[in-house]
Amino acid sequence: MTLFNLGAKNVKHNFKNYISYFISSFISVFILTIFFSIYFNPHIHSFSSSRVKVVAVFKAAAIVVIVFSAIFIWYANSYFIKNKKKQVALYSLLGMKKKEIGILMFCENIFLGILSIVIAVPLGEFSSNFFLKLYAMCIKSNTSIKYSFDIKSILMTIMVFVIIFALNSMKAYYVIYDYELIELMHADKEGESSPKFSKALALLSLIMVLGGYIVTLNVDLSSGGKQMMYKILALSVIIVAGTYILFNNLLIYVFKLSQKNKKTYYKWQNLLSISQLTYRIKGNSNLLATISIISAVAMTALCFTFSFNKMLDESVPNSAPFTISYDGGDKTLNKEVSAVIRKDKGNSITYKKDFKIIKGSGRTPKYKGSLEKLSSFPFDIYIISLSEYNDIMENSNLSKCTGSSARVTDIKINNNNQCFFIEASDLASKRGRLTGSKLHTTIGDNSYKFNISDSDIKGVLGYKLQKATIVVKDTVFKQLAASTKNNIVTWRTYNLKKQYDIKSIAEKLNTIIPSDKVFVCYYNNYIMMHSLYGTFTFIGMFLGILFIASTGSIMYYKQLMEAHEDKHRYTVLSKIGLSKKKTLKLVVKQVGFIFIVPLLFGTLHSAVALKVYVHYLDQGGWGNSIHAIQLIGIMMGIYAAAYLFYYLLSVIAYMKIISRKA
Repeated sequence: MTLFNLGAKNVKHNFKNYISYFISSFISVFILTIFFSIYFNPHIHSFSSSRVKVVAVFKAAAIVVIVFSAIFIWYANSYFIKNKKKQVALYSLLGMKKKEIGILMFCENIFLGILSIVIAVPLGEFSSNFFLKLYAMCIKSNTSIKYSFDIKSILMTIMVFVIIFALNSMKAYYVIYDYELIELMHADKEGESSPKFSKALALLSLIMVLGGYIVTLNVDLSSGGKQMMYKILALSVIIVAGTYILFNNLLIYVFKLSQKNKKTYYKWQNLLSISQLTYRIKGNSNLLATISIISAVAMTALCFTFSFNKMLDESVPNSAPFTISYDGGDKTLNKEVSAVIRKDKGNSITYKKDFKIIKGSGRTPKYKGSLEKLSSFPFDIYIISLSEYNDIMENSNLSKCTGSSARVTDIKINNNNQCFFIEASDLASKRGRLTGSKLHTTIGDNSYKFNISDSDIKGVLGYKLQKATIVVKDTVFKQLAASTKNNIVTWRTYNLKKQYDIKSIAEKLNTIIPSDKVFVCYYNNYIMMHSLYGTFTFIGMFLGILFIASTGSIMYYKQLMEAHEDKHRYTVLSKIGLSKKKTLKLVVKQVGFIFIVPLLFGTLHSAVALKVYVHYLDQGGWGNSIHAIQLIGIMMGIYAAAYLFYYLLSVIAYMKIISRKA
């Protein structure tokens, strides 16, 4: 019998001893197979645009999936090897050579890897159709994304995991060489050295984390672009570095201080749990710091994914206030558009209006145009009447906007020389409102002066007419319109009963309305925004679930390894009178600390990041941030529930191991 056959036989007849490692390997292969199947699907490439390269986004996410799969399997393999050490020692005592034992361990790992690939790859390919449908839902695709078999997805998955399993198998191979026989026999009785720490570094970690929080919460989001990203990146690095220093120093320092409090420390439960954790913290500190960072990323990704998806729906009215709107100055075109709309018997017109808009230019000391250029240069403006502004507020989709995206509905213009100013710049929060400023306006060859009674930054004409807009009294608008004929635009608008169900209408209008005519369609914008950001939504959800599974499983395997190490300690405690009930209390407290601390810091990190995100939504008028906060709370609760599941699983497994008779 060859060593590979012997390894396969060991796995076959003692599969329950290999089940944890197999499940971890299976899940990792299964997830990556699905991901590569989507990545190599030819239909996915069609969703790329000039703003978002879908394939590039999937490629970056694939790297993250591979890294976490490798870490996930590495920890599962560590637990697997830990359980095999005594068996390896027995092989050696029975006369097997080190090389033969190493090859046997290598073969067992390879066999489990092959078994995982053989089962998980077909199942992953089969399940990818479901995830393609999920992706299509995220991007609101007009057509379903069909599954397409591509051998490259299978070959890439196999190649990645052949490398991962080969590295893990090499790790198993060298176990017999890395330890003495006596160490292998007593692997479950290994102790930990007393951890060292620095008070100065403990203080530094607090300054880095708390200081990072404070600066992050006060970061200027109006700068935008690369400048803002560099700030956020630098602060993230400081907080992450501070977290690692904190877990390696401050955490240990707190335990040392608690040991000096004799009143609480010498209670039986605290004496055993604090003492145990203090000596183990050195081996756990980097892991706990890593888990807290991953938890923060997972929570932020999931909360961002679901809340931003909701915000997308609420932000569409900002770009398309009406179901259909376009430059309606051509009577022939108007008849064609009307015919297309009325031909669809499954829909009906609920509102129709022609708005008159005057085009001009303006200058004001504070506002310098959408690009904030020099005030000596005029910026383009649109002028509408107060009654038409109120008409838009009452009958457009903007009437549904709430929170930070809500528009001003009670404009007060008392005098003919006053106007309400809607700017096309996001610097108002930094510069301040324009109330009281003078506006110099030019329409054709005529010049006018207005006093700005109040201002806002949220437009009402849609993103294709996103220029500075001023609202004037109706009598003033009539006078301005009478003085010019060439600078008036007729903006025709329709609202339809089923504005989400006008695919055929939108497609026909896209062909009959000339490209030089401004055309805005609610349905088109809805599909465009979800196509643009839906990929991020899908990947955020996908990676968030992967992170939860990875972190929970890593913590679970870590506790199983520690349970084997602690088994002889609990056996001794049991012999001197520690009851099973008290043992359970001890385990609940000890394992609870290992789970709660990274969850606590992960939640804090995530809360700070999400606070900045909500502030950004408020500033940008994306939608009602209250809805985002509600969804964030729900997702954090779901994450905590998943974490609780792994915690309870760990406690049960821990108790089984330490209660098991030798």
